[in-house]
Formats: sequence, C-alpha cells, structure tokens
Amino acid sequence: MHEEIRSITTADGTQSVLVKRPDGEGPFPVVVMFHDGPGIRPSTHECAKRVAEGGFMVVVPDRYYRREQFFHIEPEDLFAQGPDSDVFKDFWGLLMGTTDEMVSADLDALLAHLDSDPMARNAPMGVIGYCIGARSVLRAIASHPDRFRAAVGLHPSFCATEDADSPHLAVPSFAGEMYIGVGAQDKMQSPESCAPLGEAVGKLGDRGHYVIHPGADHGFAVPGGAYLASAADPSYDAALEIFGRQLT
Repeated sequence: MHEEIRSITTADGTQSVLVKRPDGEGPFPVVVMFHDGPGIRPSTHECAKRVAEGGFMVVVPDRYYRREQFFHIEPEDLFAQGPDSDVFKDFWGLLMGTTDEMVSADLDALLAHLDSDPMARNAPMGVIGYCIGARSVLRAIASHPDRFRAAVGLHPSFCATEDADSPHLAVPSFAGEMYIGVGAQDKMQSPESCAPLGEAVGKLGDRGHYVIHPGADHGFAVPGGAYLASAADPSYDAALEIFGRQLT
C-alpha cells in the first residue's frame, strides 16, 4: 500500500490531503473520502486503507486545514467534556463554521490537482463520506454530476434539513449508484431525521440502496468506541461492490 500526504493550494491556503492507493503503476480509479466530524486521525487512515485495498486511489481532504493541519479530537474525549464545555463549543463552531461553500471550493482545487496526476483515473470517480462528510458527498454529486458515478454515505448528518436547498434534494437526479447506511440506534441523527434522505434514495430504483443497521449508533463505520462490525462490514462490502461496478 502506497501512502502520502499532499499539499493542495486553495483560495484560503494550503490544504493537506491524505492519499492511499495500492502499489503499482496505475492509473487507479479515484474515490474522494470526506472524513467525519472529529477530523483526520488514525481511524481515518484505517477507513481509507480499507477502501484503497479494493483497488482504488483514496484521497481524503483535510476539512479543518484553515485552523491547522489535521486538527482532530477523539470522539470519546469530546463527549467526555460535555456539550457545555469550551472544548465542545469550540469544536462545534469549527464543524459548522466550515461551510458547504468552503468544502466545495476545496473539492474544486483537489479535482483540478487530480486532473494532472497520471496515477489518478479522471472519471468516473467515487465519493464516500462519514457523518458531516456524507453531507459533503451529496453536495459533491450535485456540483459535479460529470465526475461522480458512485456515492456512499455512512451514519449521515445534516443531509435532510428544512432548508430549500437541503442536500438530500440532489439525490433523485443523481445518475449513478448510491448506498446510504444509517444506524438504527443513532443518537445524533436518528433514523427518523434521515427518513427524507431514505425516500430520496428510493427514487433511484435499483441504483439506490438505503440500509438501517440494527444496533448501530453514530460512528459505526469508523474504528473507535461506536464501531460495530455487523454494520460496518456489510456497508464496506456494499461500497466496494458499487465502486467496482461503476468505476472499473
């Protein structure tokens, strides 16, 4: 497995991007991975490796580079502080303050960089996201329908809102294949709150896969305290199957 950290110039500075891919000459089909809220940390590396082992070049842009390179906090440490703590409030401000527009501009810079990379197959591409990263997945397929042909969202957050431009509204027009995995016991984004997203995925017919995993809480697909193999394993299996069908 080849691994590197790249530096991408954006309008706001220099963004670090984690890259993992199999050894070999390539080019490899690209999967953009949007990490979860707590940031790029060792468990993020494990997630990227798991997808890359399927034969893909996985690129993970650092959402929080405007604060510092690879800013992160372990979820267990965050919740131990409590929602009224300064640590939690600071993190929440960073999470929500990194807007869709910022993430979209960063993605544009990343895609332009990949266009000149001989190891990266330009299109079609896949995209996978966890937590807030699933919201970024839906924004990405809306803004780059020519690029992304496979999309995966795991324990999604803020994907179905009351806003006129709620991310889930982009799903029915998606021309590719999509998998969304939700935890039945998700305490942050309940299955009920995700129901409009599930309805939107259903409109894709046999190209849409919406699964509620029994016993799974938020974060079930990321190694750590909430990880649940009975939900994570079939989710990754489905993701790799979809990427294999649509990208290779």
